[in-house]
Amino acid sequence: MGIDQSLRRTKEPALSRELLIFVTALMIATLGLFIFLFWPGRFFFSWPQFLFFSFVIFLAENFCIDLPKAGAVSVTFTLILAAIILFGPAMPALASVFGAAIWRDIKKGTHPYRWLFNGSQYALTTGATGLAYVAAGGPMLISLNRPFVVNDFPMVLFPITVAIVTFFLSNTILVSTAIGLAEDMPPFSVWLVNVKWAIPNYFALAPLGLAVAQISMTVGLIGVLLILLPLIVARQTFQVYMRLRDAYLDTVRSLIAALEAKDPYTRGHSERVSRLAQRIGRQLKLKEEHLETLRYAGILHDIGKIGTSRLILRKPGRLTEDEYQKIKLHPEWGALILMEIKFLSKVIPPIFHHHENFDGSGYIDGIAGEEIPLLARILTVADAFDAMTSPRPYREAMPIDVACREMKAFQEIQFDPSIVRALFQAIDYDGGEPDAQKGQLQFDESNV
Repeated sequence: MGIDQSLRRTKEPALSRELLIFVTALMIATLGLFIFLFWPGRFFFSWPQFLFFSFVIFLAENFCIDLPKAGAVSVTFTLILAAIILFGPAMPALASVFGAAIWRDIKKGTHPYRWLFNGSQYALTTGATGLAYVAAGGPMLISLNRPFVVNDFPMVLFPITVAIVTFFLSNTILVSTAIGLAEDMPPFSVWLVNVKWAIPNYFALAPLGLAVAQISMTVGLIGVLLILLPLIVARQTFQVYMRLRDAYLDTVRSLIAALEAKDPYTRGHSERVSRLAQRIGRQLKLKEEHLETLRYAGILHDIGKIGTSRLILRKPGRLTEDEYQKIKLHPEWGALILMEIKFLSKVIPPIFHHHENFDGSGYIDGIAGEEIPLLARILTVADAFDAMTSPRPYREAMPIDVACREMKAFQEIQFDPSIVRALFQAIDYDGGEPDAQKGQLQFDESNV
Protein backbone atom coordinates (compact mmCIF):
# COMPACT_ATOMS: atom_id res chain seq x y z
CA MET A 1 0.00 0.00 0.00
CA GLY A 2 1.38 3.42 -0.89
CA ILE A 3 1.49 5.79 2.05
CA ASP A 4 1.26 9.31 0.60
CA GLN A 5 -1.19 11.57 2.37
CA SER A 6 -3.61 14.25 1.28
CA LEU A 7 -6.10 16.47 3.09
CA ARG A 8 -9.34 14.49 3.18
CA ARG A 9 -12.01 13.72 5.80
CA THR A 10 -11.38 16.83 7.88
CA LYS A 11 -14.38 18.78 9.05
CA GLU A 12 -15.43 21.89 7.13
CA PRO A 13 -14.27 24.74 9.38
CA ALA A 14 -14.25 28.37 8.44
CA LEU A 15 -11.01 29.00 6.60
CA SER A 16 -8.79 30.39 9.36
CA ARG A 17 -6.33 33.17 8.68
CA GLU A 18 -3.41 30.84 9.41
CA LEU A 19 -4.69 28.15 7.03
CA LEU A 20 -5.41 30.73 4.32
CA ILE A 21 -1.85 32.08 4.60
CA PHE A 22 -0.43 28.56 4.52
CA VAL A 23 -2.40 27.50 1.42
CA THR A 24 -1.61 30.78 -0.35
CA ALA A 25 2.11 30.36 0.37
CA LEU A 26 1.99 26.82 -1.04
CA MET A 27 0.27 28.04 -4.21
CA ILE A 28 2.89 30.75 -4.73
CA ALA A 29 5.67 28.23 -4.13
CA THR A 30 4.03 25.83 -6.60
CA LEU A 31 3.88 28.52 -9.27
CA GLY A 32 7.57 29.28 -8.74
CA LEU A 33 8.39 25.56 -8.92
CA PHE A 34 6.57 25.16 -12.25
CA ILE A 35 8.36 28.18 -13.73
CA PHE A 36 11.66 26.58 -12.76
CA LEU A 37 10.80 23.06 -13.92
CA PHE A 38 9.25 24.04 -17.24
CA TRP A 39 11.87 26.52 -18.30
CA PRO A 40 12.48 25.63 -21.96
CA GLY A 41 14.86 22.71 -22.40
CA ARG A 42 15.36 22.04 -18.69
CA PHE A 43 13.46 18.75 -18.26
CA PHE A 44 11.69 16.19 -20.43
CA PHE A 45 7.96 16.55 -21.18
CA SER A 46 5.67 14.41 -23.37
CA TRP A 47 1.92 14.88 -23.71
CA PRO A 48 0.99 11.17 -24.13
CA GLN A 49 2.98 10.11 -21.04
CA PHE A 50 1.71 13.12 -19.14
CA LEU A 51 -1.94 12.28 -19.86
CA PHE A 52 -1.40 8.61 -18.98
CA PHE A 53 0.22 9.27 -15.60
CA SER A 54 -2.30 12.03 -14.83
CA PHE A 55 -5.06 9.46 -15.39
CA VAL A 56 -3.56 6.70 -13.21
CA ILE A 57 -2.71 9.18 -10.42
CA PHE A 58 -6.31 10.42 -10.55
CA LEU A 59 -7.52 6.82 -10.23
CA ALA A 60 -5.12 6.08 -7.37
CA GLU A 61 -6.29 9.08 -5.36
CA ASN A 62 -9.94 8.19 -5.92
CA PHE A 63 -9.25 4.79 -4.35
CA CYS A 64 -7.73 6.33 -1.23
CA ILE A 65 -8.47 5.01 2.28
CA ASP A 66 -9.34 7.30 5.18
CA LEU A 67 -6.93 7.31 8.11
CA PRO A 68 -7.92 7.19 11.82
CA LYS A 69 -7.98 10.91 12.62
CA ALA A 70 -7.83 12.79 9.35
CA GLY A 71 -6.22 12.60 5.96
CA ALA A 72 -6.12 9.63 3.61
CA VAL A 73 -3.71 7.08 2.19
CA SER A 74 -3.36 5.92 -1.41
CA VAL A 75 -1.01 4.18 -3.86
CA THR A 76 0.01 7.42 -5.57
CA PHE A 77 3.57 7.39 -4.22
CA THR A 78 4.41 4.26 -6.24
CA LEU A 79 3.25 5.91 -9.47
CA ILE A 80 4.97 9.21 -8.75
CA LEU A 81 8.26 7.49 -7.96
CA ALA A 82 8.01 5.50 -11.22
CA ALA A 83 7.33 8.66 -13.22
CA ILE A 84 10.29 10.45 -11.60
CA ILE A 85 12.63 7.56 -12.44
CA LEU A 86 11.30 7.58 -16.00
CA PHE A 87 11.05 11.28 -16.79
CA GLY A 88 12.59 13.40 -14.04
CA PRO A 89 10.72 15.98 -11.93
CA ALA A 90 8.77 18.22 -14.33
CA MET A 91 6.12 15.98 -15.85
CA PRO A 92 5.33 14.02 -12.64
CA ALA A 93 5.01 17.29 -10.69
CA LEU A 94 2.33 18.59 -13.06
CA ALA A 95 0.61 15.19 -13.35
CA SER A 96 0.43 14.87 -9.56
CA VAL A 97 -1.86 17.92 -9.41
CA PHE A 98 -4.62 15.62 -10.65
CA GLY A 99 -4.36 13.84 -7.31
CA ALA A 100 -6.32 16.80 -5.89
CA ALA A 101 -9.38 15.96 -7.99
CA ILE A 102 -11.43 13.52 -5.89
CA TRP A 103 -14.82 12.55 -7.27
CA ARG A 104 -16.54 12.31 -3.89
CA ASP A 105 -15.29 15.82 -3.02
CA ILE A 106 -16.60 17.13 -6.33
CA LYS A 107 -20.04 15.64 -5.63
CA LYS A 108 -20.12 17.05 -2.09
CA GLY A 109 -18.98 20.50 -3.19
CA THR A 110 -16.01 20.40 -0.84
CA HIS A 111 -14.37 23.72 0.08
CA PRO A 112 -11.93 24.75 -2.68
CA TYR A 113 -9.07 25.21 -0.20
CA ARG A 114 -8.76 21.42 -0.04
CA TRP A 115 -8.24 21.11 -3.78
CA LEU A 116 -5.86 24.05 -3.80
CA PHE A 117 -3.88 22.62 -0.90
CA ASN A 118 -3.82 19.03 -2.19
CA GLY A 119 -2.78 20.10 -5.68
CA SER A 120 -0.08 22.43 -4.38
CA GLN A 121 1.33 20.00 -1.83
CA TYR A 122 1.47 17.13 -4.34
CA ALA A 123 3.21 19.34 -6.91
CA LEU A 124 5.72 20.65 -4.36
CA THR A 125 6.34 17.21 -2.87
CA THR A 126 6.76 15.57 -6.27
CA GLY A 127 8.90 18.38 -7.65
CA ALA A 128 11.16 18.37 -4.59
CA THR A 129 11.42 14.57 -4.78
CA GLY A 130 12.33 14.67 -8.47
CA LEU A 131 14.93 17.38 -7.99
CA ALA A 132 16.43 15.47 -5.06
CA TYR A 133 16.57 12.30 -7.17
CA VAL A 134 18.36 14.09 -10.02
CA ALA A 135 20.70 15.99 -7.66
CA ALA A 136 21.68 12.69 -6.02
CA GLY A 137 22.77 11.35 -9.40
CA GLY A 138 19.62 9.47 -10.34
CA PRO A 139 19.37 8.84 -14.11
CA MET A 140 16.16 9.34 -16.10
CA LEU A 141 15.35 6.16 -18.02
CA ILE A 142 13.88 8.16 -20.90
CA SER A 143 17.32 9.71 -21.48
CA LEU A 144 19.08 6.34 -21.14
CA ASN A 145 16.54 4.90 -23.60
CA ARG A 146 16.62 1.59 -21.69
CA PRO A 147 15.62 0.09 -18.36
CA PHE A 148 18.13 -0.28 -15.55
CA VAL A 149 20.59 -3.13 -15.99
CA VAL A 150 22.69 -5.06 -13.49
CA ASN A 151 25.61 -2.65 -13.85
CA ASP A 152 23.40 0.24 -12.68
CA PHE A 153 23.11 -1.34 -9.23
CA PRO A 154 23.77 -0.60 -6.42
CA MET A 155 24.65 3.00 -7.42
CA VAL A 156 21.06 3.81 -8.37
CA LEU A 157 19.79 2.79 -4.92
CA PHE A 158 21.20 5.93 -3.30
CA PRO A 159 19.21 8.46 -5.38
CA ILE A 160 16.09 6.32 -5.01
CA THR A 161 16.53 6.33 -1.22
CA VAL A 162 17.01 10.11 -1.29
CA ALA A 163 13.79 10.41 -3.30
CA ILE A 164 11.84 8.25 -0.82
CA VAL A 165 13.00 10.25 2.20
CA THR A 166 12.31 13.56 0.46
CA PHE A 167 8.81 12.55 -0.56
CA PHE A 168 7.99 11.21 2.91
CA LEU A 169 9.21 14.28 4.78
CA SER A 170 7.75 16.84 2.36
CA ASN A 171 4.38 15.14 2.07
CA THR A 172 3.80 14.34 5.74
CA ILE A 173 5.05 17.67 7.09
CA LEU A 174 2.83 19.67 4.71
CA VAL A 175 -0.25 17.52 5.30
CA SER A 176 0.19 17.34 9.09
CA THR A 177 0.56 21.11 9.25
CA ALA A 178 -2.56 21.68 7.16
CA ILE A 179 -4.65 19.22 9.19
CA GLY A 180 -3.41 20.81 12.39
CA LEU A 181 -4.46 24.27 11.17
CA ALA A 182 -7.80 23.01 9.81
CA GLU A 183 -8.82 21.03 12.91
CA ASP A 184 -6.88 22.81 15.66
CA MET A 185 -4.82 19.71 16.40
CA PRO A 186 -1.07 19.54 17.12
CA PRO A 187 0.61 18.75 13.76
CA PHE A 188 3.08 16.40 15.44
CA SER A 189 0.22 14.41 16.96
CA VAL A 190 -1.41 14.15 13.54
CA TRP A 191 1.89 12.93 12.11
CA LEU A 192 2.36 10.29 14.80
CA VAL A 193 -1.16 8.91 14.68
CA ASN A 194 -1.56 8.84 10.91
CA VAL A 195 1.81 8.10 9.34
CA LYS A 196 4.37 6.96 11.91
CA TRP A 197 3.41 3.35 11.33
CA ALA A 198 3.77 3.85 7.56
CA ILE A 199 7.50 4.70 7.39
CA PRO A 200 8.67 1.11 6.70
CA ASN A 201 6.09 0.77 3.92
CA TYR A 202 7.68 3.58 1.93
CA PHE A 203 10.89 1.58 1.69
CA ALA A 204 9.10 -1.74 1.29
CA LEU A 205 7.09 -0.49 -1.68
CA ALA A 206 9.75 1.64 -3.36
CA PRO A 207 10.85 -1.44 -5.37
CA LEU A 208 7.32 -1.53 -6.79
CA GLY A 209 7.80 2.00 -8.13
CA LEU A 210 11.11 0.90 -9.63
CA ALA A 211 9.34 -2.13 -11.17
CA VAL A 212 6.67 0.10 -12.72
CA ALA A 213 9.41 2.21 -14.32
CA GLN A 214 11.27 -0.87 -15.57
CA ILE A 215 8.13 -2.43 -17.06
CA SER A 216 7.15 0.84 -18.70
CA MET A 217 10.53 0.98 -20.46
CA THR A 218 10.35 -2.71 -21.42
CA VAL A 219 6.76 -3.34 -22.58
CA GLY A 220 5.25 0.14 -22.63
CA LEU A 221 2.59 1.89 -20.63
CA ILE A 222 0.16 -1.04 -20.86
CA GLY A 223 2.50 -2.91 -18.50
CA VAL A 224 1.89 -0.22 -15.88
CA LEU A 225 -1.84 -1.00 -15.90
CA LEU A 226 -1.10 -4.69 -15.36
CA ILE A 227 1.18 -4.08 -12.39
CA LEU A 228 -1.49 -1.88 -10.79
CA LEU A 229 -3.66 -4.97 -10.17
CA PRO A 230 -1.60 -6.08 -7.09
CA LEU A 231 -1.95 -2.53 -5.74
CA ILE A 232 -5.72 -2.84 -5.97
CA VAL A 233 -5.55 -6.11 -4.03
CA ALA A 234 -3.31 -4.45 -1.41
CA ARG A 235 -5.77 -1.59 -1.13
CA GLN A 236 -8.66 -3.98 -0.54
CA THR A 237 -6.70 -5.72 2.23
CA PHE A 238 -5.98 -2.44 3.98
CA GLN A 239 -9.57 -1.31 3.47
CA VAL A 240 -10.76 -4.43 5.33
CA TYR A 241 -8.41 -3.57 8.21
CA MET A 242 -9.73 -0.01 8.45
CA ARG A 243 -13.33 -1.25 8.37
CA LEU A 244 -12.57 -3.68 11.18
CA ARG A 245 -11.03 -0.85 13.16
CA ASP A 246 -14.14 1.27 12.61
CA ALA A 247 -16.28 -1.69 13.66
CA TYR A 248 -14.30 -1.95 16.91
CA LEU A 249 -14.85 1.75 17.54
CA ASP A 250 -18.56 1.31 16.93
CA THR A 251 -18.49 -1.56 19.44
CA VAL A 252 -16.85 0.75 21.99
CA ARG A 253 -19.54 3.39 21.46
CA SER A 254 -22.29 0.79 21.80
CA LEU A 255 -20.84 -0.53 25.05
CA ILE A 256 -20.65 2.97 26.54
CA ALA A 257 -24.19 3.76 25.38
CA ALA A 258 -25.40 0.58 27.10
CA LEU A 259 -23.65 1.53 30.35
CA GLU A 260 -24.94 5.10 30.34
CA ALA A 261 -28.48 3.87 29.69
CA LYS A 262 -28.15 1.72 32.80
CA ASP A 263 -26.60 4.42 34.99
CA PRO A 264 -27.60 7.92 33.77
CA TYR A 265 -25.64 9.55 36.60
CA THR A 266 -22.41 8.52 34.89
CA ARG A 267 -23.42 9.98 31.51
CA GLY A 268 -20.43 11.85 30.16
CA HIS A 269 -18.19 10.61 32.98
CA SER A 270 -16.20 8.23 30.78
CA GLU A 271 -15.55 10.87 28.10
CA ARG A 272 -14.44 13.39 30.72
CA VAL A 273 -12.11 10.87 32.36
CA SER A 274 -10.66 10.07 28.94
CA ARG A 275 -9.91 13.72 28.20
CA LEU A 276 -8.51 14.45 31.64
CA ALA A 277 -6.30 11.35 31.56
CA GLN A 278 -4.86 12.48 28.24
CA ARG A 279 -4.19 15.97 29.59
CA ILE A 280 -2.37 14.46 32.55
CA GLY A 281 -0.43 12.23 30.15
CA ARG A 282 0.64 15.26 28.14
CA GLN A 283 1.90 16.95 31.30
CA LEU A 284 3.96 13.80 31.91
CA LYS A 285 5.18 13.97 28.27
CA LEU A 286 3.96 10.49 27.42
CA LYS A 287 4.31 9.18 23.88
CA GLU A 288 1.36 9.58 21.55
CA GLU A 289 0.68 5.84 21.53
CA HIS A 290 0.26 5.93 25.32
CA LEU A 291 -2.07 8.92 25.06
CA GLU A 292 -4.13 6.94 22.56
CA THR A 293 -4.31 4.04 25.04
CA LEU A 294 -5.43 6.47 27.76
CA ARG A 295 -8.11 7.74 25.43
CA TYR A 296 -9.76 4.34 25.10
CA ALA A 297 -9.00 3.23 28.66
CA GLY A 298 -10.72 6.34 30.00
CA ILE A 299 -13.77 5.78 27.84
CA LEU A 300 -14.01 2.11 28.80
CA HIS A 301 -12.76 2.07 32.39
CA ASP A 302 -16.23 1.45 33.89
CA ILE A 303 -17.53 -0.87 31.19
CA GLY A 304 -17.53 -3.76 33.69
CA LYS A 305 -20.40 -2.05 35.51
CA ILE A 306 -22.66 -3.44 32.80
CA GLY A 307 -22.59 -6.59 34.95
CA THR A 308 -23.58 -4.68 38.10
CA SER A 309 -27.20 -4.45 39.23
CA ARG A 310 -28.96 -1.20 38.35
CA LEU A 311 -30.25 -1.02 41.95
CA ILE A 312 -26.66 -0.91 43.21
CA LEU A 313 -25.54 1.66 40.64
CA ARG A 314 -28.47 3.97 41.42
CA LYS A 315 -28.63 3.42 45.18
CA PRO A 316 -28.81 6.85 46.88
CA GLY A 317 -27.46 5.69 50.22
CA ARG A 318 -24.41 3.86 51.51
CA LEU A 319 -23.71 0.44 49.95
CA THR A 320 -23.83 -2.68 52.10
CA GLU A 321 -20.69 -4.80 52.34
CA ASP A 322 -22.19 -7.35 49.94
CA GLU A 323 -23.09 -4.62 47.42
CA TYR A 324 -19.63 -3.11 47.73
CA GLN A 325 -17.99 -6.47 47.04
CA LYS A 326 -20.11 -6.84 43.90
CA ILE A 327 -19.25 -3.42 42.53
CA LYS A 328 -15.54 -4.04 43.24
CA LEU A 329 -15.63 -6.71 40.54
CA HIS A 330 -16.23 -4.23 37.71
CA PRO A 331 -12.53 -3.79 36.74
CA GLU A 332 -12.19 -7.55 36.35
CA TRP A 333 -15.44 -7.81 34.39
CA GLY A 334 -14.33 -4.95 32.19
CA ALA A 335 -11.08 -6.73 31.39
CA LEU A 336 -13.00 -9.92 30.56
CA ILE A 337 -15.38 -8.05 28.24
CA LEU A 338 -12.49 -6.47 26.31
CA MET A 339 -10.19 -9.48 26.29
CA GLU A 340 -11.36 -10.80 22.92
CA ILE A 341 -10.99 -7.44 21.12
CA LYS A 342 -7.38 -7.41 19.95
CA PHE A 343 -7.52 -3.74 18.98
CA LEU A 344 -8.19 -2.87 22.65
CA SER A 345 -5.68 -5.23 24.28
CA LYS A 346 -3.47 -2.38 25.54
CA VAL A 347 -6.29 -0.81 27.56
CA ILE A 348 -6.86 -3.92 29.68
CA PRO A 349 -4.04 -3.35 32.26
CA PRO A 350 -5.07 0.25 33.03
CA ILE A 351 -8.72 -0.78 33.34
CA PHE A 352 -7.99 -3.85 35.46
CA HIS A 353 -5.81 -1.85 37.91
CA HIS A 354 -7.54 1.55 38.00
CA HIS A 355 -8.82 0.96 41.56
CA GLU A 356 -5.44 0.03 43.00
CA ASN A 357 -4.26 2.46 45.68
CA PHE A 358 -0.74 3.85 45.84
CA ASP A 359 -0.24 2.40 49.34
CA GLY A 360 -1.46 -1.07 48.28
CA SER A 361 -4.87 -0.88 49.95
CA GLY A 362 -6.90 -0.98 46.73
CA TYR A 363 -8.24 -3.76 44.52
CA ILE A 364 -8.14 -6.06 42.42
CA ASP A 365 -4.58 -7.25 43.18
CA GLY A 366 -3.66 -4.96 46.09
CA ILE A 367 -0.37 -3.89 44.47
CA ALA A 368 1.35 -0.63 45.44
CA GLY A 369 3.53 2.19 44.13
CA GLU A 370 5.24 1.64 40.81
CA GLU A 371 3.99 -1.95 40.71
CA ILE A 372 0.75 -0.36 39.51
CA PRO A 373 0.99 0.33 35.74
CA LEU A 374 1.61 4.02 35.04
CA LEU A 375 -1.48 4.39 32.84
CA ALA A 376 -3.60 2.82 35.59
CA ARG A 377 -2.25 5.36 38.12
CA ILE A 378 -3.17 8.17 35.73
CA LEU A 379 -6.64 6.70 35.21
CA THR A 380 -7.12 6.44 38.99
CA VAL A 381 -6.45 10.15 39.45
CA ALA A 382 -8.61 11.22 36.49
CA ASP A 383 -11.47 8.93 37.56
CA ALA A 384 -11.44 10.08 41.19
CA PHE A 385 -11.24 13.77 40.32
CA ASP A 386 -14.14 13.61 37.87
CA ALA A 387 -16.21 11.51 40.30
CA MET A 388 -15.72 14.13 43.01
CA THR A 389 -16.60 17.06 40.74
CA SER A 390 -19.69 15.36 39.26
CA PRO A 391 -23.09 14.86 40.96
CA ARG A 392 -23.97 11.39 42.24
CA PRO A 393 -27.26 9.95 43.59
CA TYR A 394 -25.92 10.25 47.15
CA ARG A 395 -24.28 13.72 47.00
CA GLU A 396 -23.83 16.96 45.06
CA ALA A 397 -20.75 17.71 42.99
CA MET A 398 -17.74 19.08 44.91
CA PRO A 399 -16.33 22.49 43.95
CA ILE A 400 -13.11 22.01 41.98
CA ASP A 401 -10.89 23.64 44.64
CA VAL A 402 -12.33 21.33 47.34
CA ALA A 403 -11.73 18.30 45.11
CA CYS A 404 -8.14 19.44 44.56
CA ARG A 405 -7.55 19.65 48.30
CA GLU A 406 -8.96 16.13 48.68
CA MET A 407 -6.63 14.85 45.96
CA LYS A 408 -3.68 16.46 47.73
CA ALA A 409 -4.70 15.01 51.10
CA PHE A 410 -4.75 11.47 49.71
CA GLN A 411 -1.35 11.59 48.01
CA GLU A 412 0.81 8.58 48.93
CA ILE A 413 -2.36 6.84 50.17
CA GLN A 414 -4.65 6.52 47.16
CA PHE A 415 -2.83 8.55 44.51
CA ASP A 416 0.66 8.80 43.03
CA PRO A 417 1.93 12.26 44.07
CA SER A 418 3.64 12.88 40.73
CA ILE A 419 0.39 12.29 38.88
CA VAL A 420 -1.56 14.52 41.27
CA ARG A 421 0.96 17.27 40.48
CA ALA A 422 0.43 16.63 36.76
CA LEU A 423 -3.34 16.91 37.34
CA PHE A 424 -2.90 20.27 39.04
CA GLN A 425 -0.74 21.47 36.14
CA ALA A 426 -3.36 20.26 33.65
CA ILE A 427 -6.13 22.30 35.34
CA ASP A 428 -3.89 25.22 36.40
CA TYR A 429 -4.38 24.63 40.13
CA ASP A 430 -1.71 26.17 42.32
CA GLY A 431 -3.41 25.94 45.71
CA GLY A 432 -6.00 28.60 44.97
CA GLU A 433 -9.02 28.59 42.67
CA PRO A 434 -8.30 26.73 39.39
CA ASP A 435 -8.51 28.67 36.14
CA ALA A 436 -12.18 28.43 35.11
CA GLN A 437 -11.22 28.43 31.43
CA LYS A 438 -8.78 25.54 31.80
CA GLY A 439 -10.38 23.56 34.58
CA GLN A 440 -11.69 20.02 34.40
CA LEU A 441 -15.10 21.14 33.16
CA GLN A 442 -13.76 23.15 30.21
CA PHE A 443 -11.96 20.63 27.96
CA ASP A 444 -10.91 21.52 24.45
CA GLU A 445 -12.22 18.72 22.24
CA SER A 446 -9.43 19.23 19.70
CA ASN A 447 -6.83 18.10 22.22
CA VAL A 448 -8.42 14.70 22.74
